[in-house]
Amino acid sequence: MKKSLANYSNFIFKIAAKKKSTLILPILEFVISLILAITLFSVKLNAYYKTIVIYAYTLVTLLLGVLYSSLKGLNIFKDLEQEGIELLTFAKPISRKSIIGGKFLCFFELGLIWSLCTLISGALVYSSLASGQKLVTLIILSFFVQLFNYLLFGIITILISYKLSQKFALAIPLLIFTPLAIGGAFMAANATSKINNAGYYLNTKYEYHKSNTVLDAEKFYLNNNKDEFFIMPNGNENKSFSKEQIEYLNKVMEITKKAATNWQAYSWLAIPYQMLDIFNIDNETPFTLNNNDKNNLENYINYKKLESVIYNYKLDTKPNLLNLPVNYEGKIVNKYFVPGVLKDYSHIPNLVNTSVIYARENASEFDSSFQEDNYVYASPRNLVGEIKWNNLKDVLSNTEFNEFAANFFKNIDIKFTQNPSLNEMLEAKTKLLDTISKEVNDKNSKLYSIDDKNIAVFDKYAVKNNKLASETERKIYLVSALLNYLYFAGNQGNLIKSLLKSPSDKNTYQASQIKIQVDNYKYLIGGFESYEAKSKVVNDKVVIRYDLTPSNTNYLFQDIDSVYSIKRNGTVVNKWFYFLIWVGLIIILSSISFNLYLRKDYK
Repeated sequence: MKKSLANYSNFIFKIAAKKKSTLILPILEFVISLILAITLFSVKLNAYYKTIVIYAYTLVTLLLGVLYSSLKGLNIFKDLEQEGIELLTFAKPISRKSIIGGKFLCFFELGLIWSLCTLISGALVYSSLASGQKLVTLIILSFFVQLFNYLLFGIITILISYKLSQKFALAIPLLIFTPLAIGGAFMAANATSKINNAGYYLNTKYEYHKSNTVLDAEKFYLNNNKDEFFIMPNGNENKSFSKEQIEYLNKVMEITKKAATNWQAYSWLAIPYQMLDIFNIDNETPFTLNNNDKNNLENYINYKKLESVIYNYKLDTKPNLLNLPVNYEGKIVNKYFVPGVLKDYSHIPNLVNTSVIYARENASEFDSSFQEDNYVYASPRNLVGEIKWNNLKDVLSNTEFNEFAANFFKNIDIKFTQNPSLNEMLEAKTKLLDTISKEVNDKNSKLYSIDDKNIAVFDKYAVKNNKLASETERKIYLVSALLNYLYFAGNQGNLIKSLLKSPSDKNTYQASQIKIQVDNYKYLIGGFESYEAKSKVVNDKVVIRYDLTPSNTNYLFQDIDSVYSIKRNGTVVNKWFYFLIWVGLIIILSSISFNLYLRKDYK
């Protein structure tokens, strides 16, 4: 039986191979792919448009695959009957099972050839749009998805042609595939992830809160490529969420629970859309409607576009954020440490304790003399100042700075034992701050080669244009930015822990002033609530000093009682399970087709 089946399959293959469509469609696909690849290699597209091109090209090739499989199914199962070859075959000493099995084997062989042609054509186009692992995945998908696409819709055509005419059998698969695939793309354009939908409500404006939002909280991502953002109460005085804030957060999660449900259900049910969307490896939204106001997360620091409608999300009341033991009123309790400049950020002007203040050591003492005192008409703008979140965020969002900071901390020669001692941690803190001090005081540092007029700290004329108070302030910002980068990128590491180590207790940590050498002076970052200028005539010169109001909480890194986060809570749509659906359908439909044609009466 096996020999007769193979012989009949070869016989049918030779007949089908002579059909014009067997060669024309693969050649057409290759020509389209070649022209498109040449065009794409000659132009530069950003990532958003590359995703659109991948989607559009894949849709076209899948449609060609549906057309090709329908034609081949008809060539093998319908044309042979109409041409009389079927009746001649039944007159030969060959079983009906071998005949029907030979047809399916021939149909499968043609599918392999089509899929190989698609792989070659796809490799040309995808190589102009992607690289590395993504390119390899796209090329592999171009073979297997096209093969399943060919088999599934070819078998559907074979089933339809059992009772209906060839025109209907050819048209129906295309009419099924096209609206379902394109409809899914438009549904995805209108869908939004649950985390993005939550961001919409968390960003709801309210001008009488310092955060300018109803929730009165600040949001941030860590620089660790995780799809999770953290939420902390705004304001130096607020150490935990109020009852109203907790109720609001829970209500937001309840409202957004079904944000992506329609798209998720559609993805599991619409086979044509599955075959298209599986090429969306990065889970982006290729076609967007009203794209300008769709993203509610892009203003959060360290946002990396990792959210997707394929995931479920939850509110985590005990997230994995820097959480350390603190000696609080004689008791050891664990507290979260958060970036103080962001926590203090206020949209309402002229409020106290809404920025981290830095001051030169002895900036309030008239008994201390500074070089600036020699300039009669000059105001010493570099004695004290404020670190504003907008300026700091701009630095932390700069690509060149992030690349520099990553290499800088990677090359710091500070090693820790498995269980670092108190002295080891304090020595590491000293070395860390000394290394940073040396870097920001070095005029030849790569930090000063970063040139961006849109970022005050990297604008060479920022002091002249009153964007910064002084060159000293520029350096203070760079110190703060490097330390904040360390927090966001190495949140659980020993380096950031050493910065927060209690100077007298091995087992506890504490928020405190950062003392660092800048421009031959010692500067204190944090630990002040406010400052006010004062003057005095000394040696016939007006000397400016500042009254500094101390603060026990307003530091560069502050401890608080509660932080929440919104993060992934499982995958709702696992695209790799699509293959199981396709295989199952192909097996079921093939079995039905085989049995129908096995019992068919030929006239």
